[in-house]
Amino acid sequence: MNLLKIIPLVLLFMSKSVCFGQFSDFHKMKIDSISQIINTATHDTSLAKAYLDLSDAMYMTNIDTVIKLCEQSIIVLKPHLINNSITKKERLSYLRTLAGALNNIGFIYDDKGEIVKALDYYHKSLKIREKIDDKQGIAETFNNIGIIYINQGDLDRALDYYQKSLAVKETLNDKKSLATTLNNIGAIYRNKQNIGLALFYYNQSLELRQSINDKAGIAISLSNIGTIYKAENKLDTALHFYQESLKIREEINDKPGLIKIHSNISDLEFESRNIESAKMHGLLSLHLAQELGLIEGIKNAARFLSEIYKYEKKWEQAFNMQELYHQMKDSIRNTSTELNALKQQSQYDLERAAKENELLVKENDIQQLKTLRNRITAIFFIVAFIFTLIIILYIYRGYRKKVVINELLEVQKNEAQRKNEEKNMMLKEIHHRVKNSLQVVSSLIRLQANEVDDERIGKMFEETQNRVLSIARLHEQMYNSENLKEINIKTHFTPLIKDLVKDYNMGVKINLNIDLPDVEMSSKTLIPLGLIINEMISNSLKYAFVGKTEGVITIEIKPISAVMFEMIIGDNGVGMPKDFDFENSTSLGTQLIHIFTEQLNGTIKRLEQGGTFFKIEFEKMED
Repeated sequence: MNLLKIIPLVLLFMSKSVCFGQFSDFHKMKIDSISQIINTATHDTSLAKAYLDLSDAMYMTNIDTVIKLCEQSIIVLKPHLINNSITKKERLSYLRTLAGALNNIGFIYDDKGEIVKALDYYHKSLKIREKIDDKQGIAETFNNIGIIYINQGDLDRALDYYQKSLAVKETLNDKKSLATTLNNIGAIYRNKQNIGLALFYYNQSLELRQSINDKAGIAISLSNIGTIYKAENKLDTALHFYQESLKIREEINDKPGLIKIHSNISDLEFESRNIESAKMHGLLSLHLAQELGLIEGIKNAARFLSEIYKYEKKWEQAFNMQELYHQMKDSIRNTSTELNALKQQSQYDLERAAKENELLVKENDIQQLKTLRNRITAIFFIVAFIFTLIIILYIYRGYRKKVVINELLEVQKNEAQRKNEEKNMMLKEIHHRVKNSLQVVSSLIRLQANEVDDERIGKMFEETQNRVLSIARLHEQMYNSENLKEINIKTHFTPLIKDLVKDYNMGVKINLNIDLPDVEMSSKTLIPLGLIINEMISNSLKYAFVGKTEGVITIEIKPISAVMFEMIIGDNGVGMPKDFDFENSTSLGTQLIHIFTEQLNGTIKRLEQGGTFFKIEFEKMED
């Protein structure tokens, strides 16, 4: 039998006493089926793919085996990749399997908290997938890298990778993958404390996963929604979602997922002061994390248990959990356990030597006793020195790993900041040039108007000039904004509205009723919205207050959903003529208002009340 085919079966046998009994019937059948392929495969393409499939099946119960199986797949593939005689189709198949194996190894290192190794394997996998144009694989790798950056707190870089992943997935129409990316975007908004958008994206992800019965994904979405409700202090609702997630994870035997959900329930129950339940779930999380060797899971469980034991005034247990938490935080696993084992071994050696000494004394061989004692003492000090050196090297390796990670993240952060600054400077320059160009156009229109004797045509030139100047003001305001990607509409529109009223100088006292929220929007929304406001207020200033000495212009904007907003705009003037058909008007101003409203996927409706008022519902557009 091929030695390469025996290895996964040996690994399964070695791990059987620990985890095989916990496989579901489905997993047992799947593993048996893959093992049969490995034992009967006649072509290395099938053999390498079977190793990769087996690594996927083993993830939920024995993650250490995953790396071994993926490495075995790579060993099978390498000789063929340097063989120039294979067909193009065969090379493509080998490269796709190799990229999958590298990605899986990166995923396990990420689970273990070894970020540098995880990023290295992810980028190796991404390079191959881009080379062979494997869109599904590219999107998967972008998503995995995004998860690393969100765990490191670099939300903008994580969002960048998620958007890349989403763009690829939209071309594939893969609901499962789309749900994963929507879930991750929800996580970013949760970390940014934007609870409304986080819940919106989490619910979108849950609906997709339920439509395809993706149980593992449904469990993740339920847990995330529970976390949102916990942040809003709706603890009973949060617990309901956590428990639903727990049921599914127990059903599919998702051990990494069980670690996280038990930890979440432990934290919530402690906050509700259900101490026994909190402790039970915390201990379950800790034992599973220790079984799988997941540093992050051990760290979180230890932290929760430390707080629980403090509350119970069980100081020794609280201290032990706090010490374990700090050990995991510094990536030094089980150092004290290793040291105790060494001490026990040394004690065993000494006791055995003492028995031998008693026999030597009885035989009156004093010289041999001294020699043996000296040898034991020397061995003890050598062993102690070696073990001390190992511990020092282990600690130093952890320290160096942290230094490398920090240096890598700092370089990436500086690069992202530099690119962002360059982009902002470029956009500012564009807005500045557009503003200057529009002012030139306005001047040309004014000069042309001066040569026209017809008052009606001159008025049309004046209105056109005012519209051009309004667009110029919008670009000037954007040029002066610090953040060009998201601009606060309250600080953006308030001075523009006041300047517009002031420029008309019509001899009527105009009072402004401005109520705008502190909401940030992109230029894709601000420009058409600003032009709508300009047309509406200009119409009020021209027609609403004829024969009056005072008037009020109102503009109010409020959110009605995560992405939809409502604007009430109008005046308390003389009102529009009863026979004026706003919906079918052919005037340029009215047509512009309809065009800009359609650009915002919006609707416009005239309100039946005194003066002239309109309600416009519009969508917040993304760049």
